[in-house]
Amino acid sequence: MRCWLIVAFLLLVTAPAFGWGTKEHVQLTRIAANRLIADPSTPPAMKKWLEQNTPGPRDMAAEREYLLHARMGVIPRAVDGLPYWAVMPDLVINIEPNVKVAPYGVPERLLHYIDLEFFVPDETKRDYRHDLSGKPKLADIARDMNDKRYERAGMLPFRVEECYRKLVESIRAGRLNDTPGQFPRDDHAVKWAGYLAHYVADNTQPQHATIDYQSQTYFADKRNAPKVHFEVEFRLVDDEHADFPETRELYWKAFEAALASVKEDPVKTDDLFAGTCEVSLISYDALPLIGLAAMHASKQAGTPDKPLGPAAPKFDTEAFFRFKGTYMGKEITVAEIKAHQQAWAVKRIERLWRKAWDEANAK
Repeated sequence: MRCWLIVAFLLLVTAPAFGWGTKEHVQLTRIAANRLIADPSTPPAMKKWLEQNTPGPRDMAAEREYLLHARMGVIPRAVDGLPYWAVMPDLVINIEPNVKVAPYGVPERLLHYIDLEFFVPDETKRDYRHDLSGKPKLADIARDMNDKRYERAGMLPFRVEECYRKLVESIRAGRLNDTPGQFPRDDHAVKWAGYLAHYVADNTQPQHATIDYQSQTYFADKRNAPKVHFEVEFRLVDDEHADFPETRELYWKAFEAALASVKEDPVKTDDLFAGTCEVSLISYDALPLIGLAAMHASKQAGTPDKPLGPAAPKFDTEAFFRFKGTYMGKEITVAEIKAHQQAWAVKRIERLWRKAWDEANAK
């Protein structure tokens, strides 16, 4: 009965959960697992564990078909193992929106992001600005969970650290799988690997690094501005009303190219707190291009510093993703940004899973 009540509640949710969409979390997690399974350097025992807990496609041709044609929605359909646990953090937001998570003392929602502007030393500049002057330095980000700013800024770097630690502990204790009769039932390596994959992927969504997560800066009527956050996250690949087949195909080609070109996780540190902050700081630089693309897609007049008049009532999703600007020193479309960030997520998931496995099995 409780299961049906949860499903009924989620069906009433009108907005998607925070982070990349459910369909994308499933796919990014599955691709990371399958890449490790195919990697000759992955320990055999880890391969076996991944195979047992990653049902679904094993090749990129099948993943392409899934991306182009599957419809998932907010509730994970026909999903189990690692991909299931990789979407659970978003479901918790909807099921228990106000329950505070220990030891953080904040609801689940605040564990999915870090609004960097809160850590700018000058309090008068703690806001998003198109010229990126509201972006702090790594050294400015306090490594103290008791810093009151985290109650508003979000606690993603601490959550990544915790999930990694729990994953290592579960592997070391031999609690690899969701085993009937195990107590506590939902405390095992599959859960913590899935949770880790979720937060690591959310870390690469640029709007999870800013106070202005809807890019409202770029609109004169901020109250009625388009939901740019949702456009970036899920609209292109899992919309209920349109499939955008040509733009989806462009995105998939860019994603495969990014998987090939991003040879490894570009953040080198093994310090998970610092590494998570670095990912957010780098991703933050994509925000001006996303904002300009949103102005273009909604025919918002004016400039980023002075938007004028109302936006068009309909947001042009395809125009948004095909808009081109500069990110990481090169000309790139918003679709290519999304592809790059999600390929980066796959590489970080792979790296941290393998690191946790090796640490847990070190003699």
